[in-house]
Amino acid sequence: MPTRTAPEIELPPDAATADDHRNPRRRRRDEEEPPPDVGHLVQPEPRHDLDKMILHPEVKTDILAGLRALEIRADLDRIWNLSSIQPQQGRCILNFYGPPGTGKTRAALGIALRLGKPLYQVDYSAVISKYLGDTAKHIKAAFAAARDHGAVLFFDEADSLLSKRVSTGESCSTSINQNRNCLMQELDRFDGVVIVTTNLFENYDPALLRRIQRHIKFRNPDASMRRELFALHLPNPDRVQADYVVLAALSRGLSGGDILNVCVNAIHAGSMDADPEKWLVTHELLANEIAKVKKARTQHAGETGKVRRRIGFDV
Repeated sequence: MPTRTAPEIELPPDAATADDHRNPRRRRRDEEEPPPDVGHLVQPEPRHDLDKMILHPEVKTDILAGLRALEIRADLDRIWNLSSIQPQQGRCILNFYGPPGTGKTRAALGIALRLGKPLYQVDYSAVISKYLGDTAKHIKAAFAAARDHGAVLFFDEADSLLSKRVSTGESCSTSINQNRNCLMQELDRFDGVVIVTTNLFENYDPALLRRIQRHIKFRNPDASMRRELFALHLPNPDRVQADYVVLAALSRGLSGGDILNVCVNAIHAGSMDADPEKWLVTHELLANEIAKVKKARTQHAGETGKVRRRIGFDV
């Protein structure tokens, strides 16, 4: 009988294989396609001025110290010969960590404003890919975009990119470690400002920790800061009838982002009358909004606890 030759299987143009670098179709696609857009430019505004931000004093001090090192790098090199031990004097890598709503993104915008640069905010969902090799390519594209635009590079909530490397030997583990290595290589090459934020600081890869100059912890505002935040987010005091001292006590445990939402929702609730001249934000409206935020948090904590117990985690 004549020998039959198996028909060649036609792969779709975007097919990827585990042995990605040997896939000729994939190589052609990489050569033909322009670099992917994995983020967007944000232009900082005057309201992002660091001097006007309500932050814990030590946070602002750390940020300003890092920026000053960039501003006086020529003198630092002249006096201390820093280029002999740290060649890229224009590089500054900052890690902002802490709970959501504590001002990390606003502080990143404040840094960009101080430096006179735009902020290139990386879209995490656009960086991570199921195809082998694509995530590393997207990481490189993010750094390239920041260079092209002369921007501060901002990785928001980059926990999975920054977490410890794994050693299970599986292909998934290999891909994760390759992505981590790619990120570290790009950080080493980048001569600019990079800001990363995370909620899981304890899970950072030690090799990445060594590359970060400053680790800055963001915390929920204290009572004095909460009073200032209520005054800031209720910009027409003539239309407000409230005791900020009492509100600061009621809002203990809330983040700056929570307080912003409380104020905006109270403004909406106080603007229901058909006559705008009667619009008013009262203490009761603000207290009700604070109570809603705290109730939602309690319910969320309860549901999270149920899920953790269901899948076998300790609460």
